[in-house]
Amino acid sequence: MLYPVYIHLGDAHHAHGVTMPDFPGCFSAADDWVMLPAAIQEAIDVYFEGEDMEIPLPTPLEVLAVNPDYQGGAWLLVDVDVSRLHSESKTVELAALQ
Repeated sequence: MLYPVYIHLGDAHHAHGVTMPDFPGCFSAADDWVMLPAAIQEAIDVYFEGEDMEIPLPTPLEVLAVNPDYQGGAWLLVDVDVSRLHSESKTVELAALQ
């Protein structure tokens, strides 16, 4: 499932930081853009490990992009493999949100 993640751009001395709006309190970082998807998946795996919580649906990027908390960085859509999560989590039904 594609989730938007916000990238706090790094430089030669700092890793790229990652904020995941759909997973409050879940953060990640990587030195290289190529490493970001694996680092993000690992952080989400750990976030759900041993927890019994629902897997949220992704927030539309157009909603997040206008949020003043997310300025000066970049957005990345990451394909999160929710089937890897090690909890009794259940995906929220789209009909339940309507």
